[in-house]
Amino acid sequence: MPLIFDNQFANKFPELCHAQKIQPDGQAKLRWVNDALWKSLSHDSPPKELADWIAGNQDWPGTEPVAQKYAGHQFGHFNPYLGDGRGLLVGQVITANERYDLHVKGAGPTPYSRGGDGRAVLRSSIRELLASEAFQALGIPTTRALALVSTEGRIQRETVEPGAMLVRVARTHIRFGHFEHCLYRNLEDSAKRLWQHSIEELWPSAADKTVSEQFRYVVNATAEMIAKWQAYGFVHGVMNTDNMSLAGETFDYGPYAFFDDYKPNHIFNHTDHAGRYGFMQQPGVGLWNLKRLAHALGLFAGDAPVDEVLDDYEPVLRQAFLTVMKQRLGLTHVDNDDTCWSLISGWLMLLETYQLNYNLSYRALGALLDNDSQALNGPLEKTATEIKSKGQSWLSDYSKAVDNKPDTEAMKQVNPLVILRTHHAQYVIEQAEQGDDKPLTDYVSALMRPFDETHNNTRWVLPPEPGQAPAELSCSS
Repeated sequence: MPLIFDNQFANKFPELCHAQKIQPDGQAKLRWVNDALWKSLSHDSPPKELADWIAGNQDWPGTEPVAQKYAGHQFGHFNPYLGDGRGLLVGQVITANERYDLHVKGAGPTPYSRGGDGRAVLRSSIRELLASEAFQALGIPTTRALALVSTEGRIQRETVEPGAMLVRVARTHIRFGHFEHCLYRNLEDSAKRLWQHSIEELWPSAADKTVSEQFRYVVNATAEMIAKWQAYGFVHGVMNTDNMSLAGETFDYGPYAFFDDYKPNHIFNHTDHAGRYGFMQQPGVGLWNLKRLAHALGLFAGDAPVDEVLDDYEPVLRQAFLTVMKQRLGLTHVDNDDTCWSLISGWLMLLETYQLNYNLSYRALGALLDNDSQALNGPLEKTATEIKSKGQSWLSDYSKAVDNKPDTEAMKQVNPLVILRTHHAQYVIEQAEQGDDKPLTDYVSALMRPFDETHNNTRWVLPPEPGQAPAELSCSS
């Protein structure tokens, strides 16, 4: 059956959006579709009209597209003029158990484009697609990619690039910045209704609780999301409050990167001159952004002690980080948290000191502990040799802590052999720009099965050669 839309946001909050149709940019070609996700939303296969629906060449049945209005703090400075400048929320899809937002990026200029062209390029669309599905497979809360089309558009960024439109699926597209906009415009009733609507959609069991108790769900979800970013060596790159989802889903992928070699102080966003959104700053920025949201909720929260809930943030983040890192290092049977923290710190210091490959090192450690000669006869060999020669002291402390019984099965379930790497993404993009989508399909397939040992001898495991991965990325990424 087709997707069933109910368009709640457009109908409930007309004061917070602008209704308009997707604006075509020439003929469209379907380049990739997430068949499994589509079937979970519709119990059917994608229709032949899908490319034209996405690209606005035909009206998408049942949708009422709108551009949302919000505000936000960008690099620490408040900007009241933000909104969906190149994307449209086409509506909410009803499934048996949930309701999901569908959003088309690159749908043309809106009243909130601030002079921009309202378009997306194939490069940035593929990068978001790859990140969404990689995160889903790693168990990190994320928006999803549903379908990608290319258009005839030629879009000016750093160079002239081919145009594209990407359909994104999320539990919600309501951002911290929505409430900042309501505060700025003194829209108390809108903010109150939007908050209650959000809680009922995301955490219905909290619908009758106080605003403070409801806010705790957002705080915890945000803390748990960022803890997983830190555990997997992910740098978002542009954690503005308008890029923070109320659902605690990783949102608006731009100049992101996963570490190759572990360089925690490296800045990937070349517009982030002060390093505000660097890897080590992300937990603190998450809290700062939540403080901005708490301040905005004061518009209607009355005497509810919203700020006090922020005290939960650091303990939740630390516990979530510890849980993942214990799995990644095979420490699940070690009950002494102080011992675990000591080993985690020592491990990260080892990776940083000797510039070891961040995610491959966990996989190599597991193979070393298992004495898995087959796994070590390949891309993991060099990293395992480095760990064995440079980490003797740490390995000795580790063996004592686990009593020579590391939980290597848990390690295999959480340590990816395939991780999203910038040089692989660039290769996929270059091939797609030339009309070859097979590398894109192959890489997405590998990223969706990141722990599978059959990847061991494929190109997708290989880290970059020296100078192969770009040092910095732009916001147009």
